[in-house]
Amino acid sequence: MVGLTSPGNVAFCESLGCYDRVVTYDALDTIAADTPCVYIDFAGNGALRNAIHARFTGLKYSSSIGGTHVEQLASKGAGKDLAGPRATLFFAPAQIKKRTTEWGAEEFGRRMVAAWHRFIATATDAGKPWLRAERHHGGDAVQAAYAQVLAGKGDPRTGHVLSLYKQPGDA
Repeated sequence: MVGLTSPGNVAFCESLGCYDRVVTYDALDTIAADTPCVYIDFAGNGALRNAIHARFTGLKYSSSIGGTHVEQLASKGAGKDLAGPRATLFFAPAQIKKRTTEWGAEEFGRRMVAAWHRFIATATDAGKPWLRAERHHGGDAVQAAYAQVLAGKGDPRTGHVLSLYKQPGDA
């Protein structure tokens, strides 16, 4: 499994232990073009999505999940002219409906809870956590956190929980 990321996030992605190899966006050509692959797009970088669809003849599936490249969100639906499989938007409620139909509500619930417990245990493992929640309260704190992430200066291990409401005792 190959993790594809920006140069600044290579060490973080490698530390997760879920990839066999981590490659930066600009080193896409180091992966053989006929490699069977699935592309899961968390960033919404249109140029990268186009390059992946053009390069990989073994692309089996392409899905868009996120959109951190906000300037490109308006063109997200423009993927109908891409080579290979049509890029589809991942929509959690549709996936929940599909799995509930396949497994039944009780089994879906059991699997969802079990998966959530495994995720939380892994993500917050005291010996090697890869997710840390950081809370920000009030307009100024929210704007500062947003500006930091937007500038690419955020820690990939930090999940920001933002609230416009100040907590009692906040300055």
